[in-house]
Amino acid sequence: MYRSDADDRAPALRAALAEALEQSFRACPEPVHQLRSPWLGPCTLAEHHTVDGALRSLTLAYGPWDTDQPHVRVTTWRDPAGAGAAAEDLAGFEAAEPEEVTVDIAGAATPGTLLRAAGGALLLRVDRDPLHLLASGRGPLGDLAFDPLTDLAPVVEARRAYLAARFPDA
Repeated sequence: MYRSDADDRAPALRAALAEALEQSFRACPEPVHQLRSPWLGPCTLAEHHTVDGALRSLTLAYGPWDTDQPHVRVTTWRDPAGAGAAAEDLAGFEAAEPEEVTVDIAGAATPGTLLRAAGGALLLRVDRDPLHLLASGRGPLGDLAFDPLTDLAPVVEARRAYLAARFPDA
């Protein structure tokens, strides 16, 4: 959610949130992944979840945030201790035949499952205990290769720029 009516506290709240995210990102024992060769841009931070200061998931958005346009979302998440992998929402993919694919994650060939739905929608899932990677979107599939995200600052700044352009009066 993007709020423009939070008065003069908003900049301080955004700065505190950004610092908390940066701390949880640096302390993360497992890497967050990004597309190795993105075919859409810009790459922005779409969302993230932390629990007790520990980063649980982070989603990067490639391309426009409008879901009817070509775009890709890459989410890396880790299961809480003792929890199993949650099933994603497969709405729109019920009739899709699963394709077993090999995904390059940081140079390691890793098995994954790809679903393609009508209209060009795609859903790729890779499970590497305790990490999971989900790439979803619309448009060309591109290269199934991912590398660790080593610097959070560019994707956070890209998000700020995107929101400033989309909501200039905020």
